[in-house]
Amino acid sequence: MIKVDESDPIGELEPSFPYKDITIRRGVDMKEHYELQSEIGRGKFGTVFKCREKATSLMLAAKFVGIVHKQDRRNVEREVEIMCELQHPRLIQLYDAFEANNAMCFILE
Repeated sequence: MIKVDESDPIGELEPSFPYKDITIRRGVDMKEHYELQSEIGRGKFGTVFKCREKATSLMLAAKFVGIVHKQDRRNVEREVEIMCELQHPRLIQLYDAFEANNAMCFILE
């Protein structure tokens, strides 16, 4: 059985950054705005790197997902919509999104 701690920890629920409405930036190279660093992990749907926003020096994660088929694009666009709707301090938040060269890049906290 899984037990969930529903207590409200003090100071732990502050968001890393203010929530904002995300629009996918198409044809824009994410490297214009972010500096890629080391690889964090790799999975079935993509690869995740540590990255730094050039304008603010904020440390984030960049998840790259390949788009091969039309359905892949629809699925990724839907994921962006869902992530924008689900705003809670205990969920990973979407910070930015790019599409270029048959790949989507999510910038995440």
